[in-house]
Amino acid sequence: MKTKYIFLAAAIVAFSEMAYAIPTLRLYSGSPVLVTDNGAGDFNSASGQVTWIGSLGHWNLNVDTGTTYPVLGTLASPKLDISFDATTISGGTLWIYFTDNGFGPTFGANSFASIGATTNGTVSYWVYGGASNNLFDFSQLLYAGPFSGPSFSANDIGAAINNEGPYSITGLIKIVQSGAGHTSGDIMFGVGVPDGGTTLLLLGMGLTGLGLISRLRRCFR
Repeated sequence: MKTKYIFLAAAIVAFSEMAYAIPTLRLYSGSPVLVTDNGAGDFNSASGQVTWIGSLGHWNLNVDTGTTYPVLGTLASPKLDISFDATTISGGTLWIYFTDNGFGPTFGANSFASIGATTNGTVSYWVYGGASNNLFDFSQLLYAGPFSGPSFSANDIGAAINNEGPYSITGLIKIVQSGAGHTSGDIMFGVGVPDGGTTLLLLGMGLTGLGLISRLRRCFR
């Protein structure tokens, strides 16, 4: 009887992770690219990391990676990271989305956001929370901010998130260049303690602090 309960508990945990862990990367520049974790087009075999490399519109993406649980953070204290490196010879607009769901339960943990990049144009970003737990849920804006080159970095600590979960998180980046150039950088949104490794990465890129992330809107209310 005890063995039966152990097996049932393990099955419930496995089903929960399968049901909620759907990290998905979407890119758009004239035409869309949609890549799910370990699906077609994913260059990264790790669960919780999605990488796409290729050409899209006028852009050549040397690497574009979304990272989340279980590589980064926990379900109760999630972290969502997007790193990007793109080049264009004629300019244009590139959209990068990364989303995951099944986070929580989270009670009273502060949120934070960090971004750093170098660019020949402008970089705008938005981070959304979704109490519906649906992927690409844009109902609750958490952070937003536009930045311009040649380099910048910014970070902010927001108000506490009180949500029983499950919920989704979606990050969105818009890169605009009027002509040939290169844009690379990293954005992270998280709940709990900021990741020291990301801070060191931004410092290592030699980015200077410009601008301030706009105020946090209280989420899941």
